[in-house]
Amino acid sequence: MGTLILEMAALGVAVALTSPGSVVAVIALLSLSHGTRRVLAFIAGWLLAIGVIAVLMVLVLQGQDFHSRHTASSRAASWVEVLLGCLLLVAVARAYRRPQHKPKSQSQPKWLARVDGSHWLLEVVVGVVMLSYALTLTAAAETLKAHVGPLDAAVAGLVFGATSIVTITAPLVVVAVAPDRATTVLATWRDWVVAHSRSILLLALVVIGAALIAKGAYDLV
Repeated sequence: MGTLILEMAALGVAVALTSPGSVVAVIALLSLSHGTRRVLAFIAGWLLAIGVIAVLMVLVLQGQDFHSRHTASSRAASWVEVLLGCLLLVAVARAYRRPQHKPKSQSQPKWLARVDGSHWLLEVVVGVVMLSYALTLTAAAETLKAHVGPLDAAVAGLVFGATSIVTITAPLVVVAVAPDRATTVLATWRDWVVAHSRSILLLALVVIGAALIAKGAYDLV
């Protein structure tokens, strides 16, 4: 169980580090009216998507033997990891070959004005959409292969969910702890993330993709 918890924490951190767009979105939402409520709705949607995947995993795949490397279920889970790793590397290769555009001016985008007048439920949907599903499915596959009980699986899911929101909750913490300096601090964060998001994302995806392929292939051999 300890190994599974460490794997879930690592995958959760990987989700957090490969979601610079979500960090920028959270910072933007905080600049709107009822910004804190909107960010909480965004995080709720993010965690809701993780919860739905976890529930479906238990209901649909309960009773399957993923623990042994030689069962069809376990091999299928390993193939899923290899496939997800390959897809991540393909996505990195395509993104790397595209020309890099300089960040646009930091004036408020037009879409923020539309969001400002929308219901907070829209942010729940945005949170669901922006979750990294490749890594979330990988976490589900690892939990199945660990062959743990429902309670241990739930704990693993909570660890994954908690670590996956580290970066998107950081702006909210800044607002709560230092409201007077929040605007300046978040603007600095936003500029840095926008300037370096491409490099961060590509490097993290290469490492994660290679790790998934290596682990899945090892379990298949």
